[in-house]
Amino acid sequence: MADLKPLPAPFFQRFWKTLIRLIGFLLCFLVITGILAAAVFGLLPIPSPFVDGNDFSDVNIWSMVVLWAILSLATYLSIQLFWVKIDKLALRPIGLSSHNFWPNFSYGTGLGVAMISIGYLLMLLFGVANLQAGTFLFFPFLGWLIFFLIQPFFEELLFRGYVLRLIERYFSTWTAIIVSSILFGLVHAPNENFSLIGLLSIGLSGLLMGWLFVRTGSLWAPTGLHFSWNFFQGVVFGYPTSGINTYQLLENQYSGPEWLSGGEFGFEGSIIAVLLLLGVFVWDWRKGETAIIADIAVAESEQDLADL
Repeated sequence: MADLKPLPAPFFQRFWKTLIRLIGFLLCFLVITGILAAAVFGLLPIPSPFVDGNDFSDVNIWSMVVLWAILSLATYLSIQLFWVKIDKLALRPIGLSSHNFWPNFSYGTGLGVAMISIGYLLMLLFGVANLQAGTFLFFPFLGWLIFFLIQPFFEELLFRGYVLRLIERYFSTWTAIIVSSILFGLVHAPNENFSLIGLLSIGLSGLLMGWLFVRTGSLWAPTGLHFSWNFFQGVVFGYPTSGINTYQLLENQYSGPEWLSGGEFGFEGSIIAVLLLLGVFVWDWRKGETAIIADIAVAESEQDLADL
């Protein structure tokens, strides 16, 4: 579990340093995004990815893929400028190393698939969801699959890779996990049909992904979880994803009280999502703490042998 030691300084001095760096980073990110988007969408015959409202089911998904690829690149370039060039820090804590990529990504993906699948089965049992077959269309399916690989990577690189590490540098690991999770939840507030339960579940998902990030030291575990959470929620089981409608492999009809069904905000608006996220977080946290204690015990045993 990576833990950057916070810099020794008075609280408000650390607070302002964090805030100034964050504002500068975001301004840099917006400028780079604007330049890249203007170049790509101005020079290439790519339709606009923007739509009115929350219905993205008929949007040109390949335009969305291009836009989120631009956002990811802009984030990475901003990290290179602020984290590496200005603050003279190594890129390793950002978690982009390919070491153990597949085990970490698979683990996170498995957690997301399990939670969404269990949640959907519970909603069927409670009678607030109704399974209906949709229409399989290869290119929309492929497009949304690629999109939901890139979009979570962008958000994880931004919120866990930079924001969490930035806060951790000046405060503590758990402060960074909690604050970055709150910010992650709040950026979804403009989405249509946003609810208090939705804020809680997205904040908890940020808490879980932040914990996975610092426990593994890899961005790929939370990216895998984020990918499968969004893809199976929206494309496979046909829920709105954070209030946004996508192409649906299965057409889900939901009914009953919104606190149980999620309503128009989707699975994340359900108390079932909150309980599943909380349960998985506690389970993985206890598992991770056990592994850390075991590592310490092994290290102490090795030191004892070396002292003989």
